[in-house]
Amino acid sequence: MDTLRGLAIVMMVTDHVAGLLLGHSIVDSPIRLAMRLSMPLFCVLMGYYLPTRETWRARRFAEIAVTAVIVNLVFYPTYGCLDILCSLLIAGVVGVVSGRFFPIFVSAALLYPVDPSDGWPSGGPMDFPLSIVLSFVALGSLHARYGVKWACWIAAALTVFYLPATSLTPGSVSPLLFLFILPATALLALAERFPSVSIPGLQWLGRNPLKSYAVQYYVIFALSYAISRLSG
Repeated sequence: MDTLRGLAIVMMVTDHVAGLLLGHSIVDSPIRLAMRLSMPLFCVLMGYYLPTRETWRARRFAEIAVTAVIVNLVFYPTYGCLDILCSLLIAGVVGVVSGRFFPIFVSAALLYPVDPSDGWPSGGPMDFPLSIVLSFVALGSLHARYGVKWACWIAAALTVFYLPATSLTPGSVSPLLFLFILPATALLALAERFPSVSIPGLQWLGRNPLKSYAVQYYVIFALSYAISRLSG
């Protein structure tokens, strides 16, 4: 699981490098399009390990909150919306509060077409729509509680929702995320099936996800600033 989480971080870094340093858009770059997998992968992994009210770990949620503040010091001024860590924090709190009923929130994805939180292109407050983040994290929780078969069926249903979501929200790249929820669920199932498989470098990143996530942003933003100064 740590290796899988590390893979998600590497994919996200690749996406950020392609976007921030190379100027590639999501719709025109096959690499950035493929790296969309990182977001649902992060979400289902969070949901899979989400604590219950009985095992509530305030310290972990505080770490996410602090990291979100650190990241948004550079992210928000650049994009005008909040990084996904804020949405993940909200989804995590909802998951703990709702307890065993949290898997029901996979249906939140159906609210995406009327979700005002989408930052692209509606100018909402979130980088990724809260409805989709909440749905994907809930799917990870459903996977942990009811098994891979149910998770794959629900993921397949969410994939089908890509078409109506696209037609109802023209110009938004967020519906693309629905195409990657089933592969993310399949990867989680493989990691669950073969827990002893690990790749050292990815495993280290996966064991330090918040530190890795925050550092990569500052490094990439620093490089972007340096390149713009040199080219100017």
